[in-house]
Amino acid sequence: MAILSSTIMNDTECHKCGYNLRGLIEGARCPECGTSARKIYTQSKGTMSDEAPTHFVSKLRTGFALASIGILGTLVFSGAGLIFLTSLFWVAGIWIATSPRPGQGAILPDKILDNERYRQAVRMMNLAWPVYGLALLAASAIMSKPAGPSMLIKAPVFFMLLVSGAVAWTGLVPTCVYFAELGHWASHDKLAQRLRATAWTMAVFGVITVLLKAIHAIHIGPSDAANFLSIFTVMVLVIAVAVFLFTILQLTTVMHWVMKHQQMTEGSADRVRRRIERDMQGHGSFVSDLICEYCKYDLEGLPIGGRCPECGESYDEHTGSYSAPVLSVPVMMSRDESDIEIEDGDSRGIYFNSELDANGKPKQDAHAFNPDEDVSETEDIKVDDADSIPLAGESFDGDGDSFDDLDESDNPTS
Repeated sequence: MAILSSTIMNDTECHKCGYNLRGLIEGARCPECGTSARKIYTQSKGTMSDEAPTHFVSKLRTGFALASIGILGTLVFSGAGLIFLTSLFWVAGIWIATSPRPGQGAILPDKILDNERYRQAVRMMNLAWPVYGLALLAASAIMSKPAGPSMLIKAPVFFMLLVSGAVAWTGLVPTCVYFAELGHWASHDKLAQRLRATAWTMAVFGVITVLLKAIHAIHIGPSDAANFLSIFTVMVLVIAVAVFLFTILQLTTVMHWVMKHQQMTEGSADRVRRRIERDMQGHGSFVSDLICEYCKYDLEGLPIGGRCPECGESYDEHTGSYSAPVLSVPVMMSRDESDIEIEDGDSRGIYFNSELDANGKPKQDAHAFNPDEDVSETEDIKVDDADSIPLAGESFDGDGDSFDDLDESDNPTS
């Protein structure tokens, strides 16, 4: 039985090679690389795993990995020359991670990630880090000489150090905002919130540290007090940078798992279609190996064309419609008139309320009353005042009168 398939009407990239899949059937294979085309949820999902091509996620992972190397080098190496080299890794990672998203109709627009001016501003502000590294290298060379050069040389160097440092540390705020939006796109909200908080901490204490170091280097004003205060700002800055490094490494791992998830779901539409065709072409009328796409309930064994018993959503689009066979009138009206076999069991007796505990179970010293046992006509049954008087067999009272022997004379109310 043929199954209707929808055609990809919008410009949609292949998630592996970037080929335009417009005009192909959903779930068909890419004519360029041969991989199965994943379904794009343009109006419902909006997550990186569903929207972003795999090659673009791989590019993001590479960018975050290079940025992590740059941050790690800044924490480990204290030399100004090595800081300049590690800043190159950071800028390269930023440049790759801020690549424009493939916007061929398959990705929901975002006011931050798809803002070309904002993206270019993030790139330009992070170019201040290599300049800041060179300024640190020049300032270290000046400070290492006791006599030192004249103020004509010192002034431009320290001015470049001050300006580039302020721009570099301040630029972490828009950079982390951009990364936070990538975290939201990857469905990792906590990581995005941590990025924003860490960015403001590094920006504030980074600028303060640059100002204090410049005051101490130029020897203007309270230079000794500025050098002392810079110790505490540097401590806070190191902690913030360490948290920032951990977050960027975590973001790199998130990109890796997004790629893994895309590889696992690759070709899932083909597998579902094959199962549906097998179920509809077979003699049976029940679903096999199908999961509800809304609540993930296992629909195996349910009738074709029904609704999920968990969430109530219909799954007939995956199984097709099915009409139950109409039974004939004789079959519908036939009844089983055979006798019902009843087996007599032994009576275990009856317990009065006084012999039951708080949970309704017989006490250890309780005695079960069995109405099937013969009861002496002269022996009274001991019953508490709070309990009702039971009827023992056919006997009604101590005189031996039964229900059949009662007359109006025995009725005390007459």
